[in-house]
Amino acid sequence: MAFKELHRITRADADSLIGFIRGVFEETGAKGAVVGISGGVDSAVVAKLCADAIGGENVLCVFMPTAVTSGEDFIQTKAMCKSWNIRYNTISIQPAVDAFSGMLLTGKEAPLEKGNIMARCRMIVLYDKAKKEDYLVVGTTNRSELLMGYMTKYGDGAEDVMPMYNLYKTQVWEMAEVLGVPEEIIRKVPTAGLWEGQTDESEMGITYADLDRALNVLEQGGTDAEMAEAAGIEVSKAKELRQQVHRMRHKNSLPLVPE
Repeated sequence: MAFKELHRITRADADSLIGFIRGVFEETGAKGAVVGISGGVDSAVVAKLCADAIGGENVLCVFMPTAVTSGEDFIQTKAMCKSWNIRYNTISIQPAVDAFSGMLLTGKEAPLEKGNIMARCRMIVLYDKAKKEDYLVVGTTNRSELLMGYMTKYGDGAEDVMPMYNLYKTQVWEMAEVLGVPEEIIRKVPTAGLWEGQTDESEMGITYADLDRALNVLEQGGTDAEMAEAAGIEVSKAKELRQQVHRMRHKNSLPLVPE
């Protein structure tokens, strides 16, 4: 079976998303957008899309560091937002993370448990800001993360607007190039920044390039063997990816309700 290759992102794609975001704010009457800015390419792309759609003065980027956050991220995000005329706030969530960790964790949990607490603390901050300013939270989840469940439910997966719903991670990098996101942001190794040394690709056990090729075939109805061939991975890994996508559906669905 012949499968469509991943679409190469163009200026027209960027303009389409900018128009989508502008339309959302015109329809809802919300006064602006809140974006959690991290120093990664996903949040940078969303911040720039929002600034182009509704004006940087109507966008609030909130940088929410913890003890493991790189100082470089603070410097780069602040400079980037200034260059785009975007409002910028810094709020350390470490005191909240410490409080929740002390209440909920025993010390025997995997690092991911604390990472989930961090992600949910950040979303509390974003929705608090949004409520106070009559803004919408514009999320930074891309399609690769969405399908793999590589985000925290009611954490970074909570958003009012999801502009990158149809963009795989590799397409986000292409979008960043089109939008003029700084090269130092684009070149960064993808990480959720939830603990020292954590990277997306090492945690998932696959590169984004291979993952996106596999997911692209999966979404077109391909078999495990066809996914493996497209991505250059073992069939067993393709099967594992399919099972992961199936297990994680609950993360991007409305709660189950009785008929």
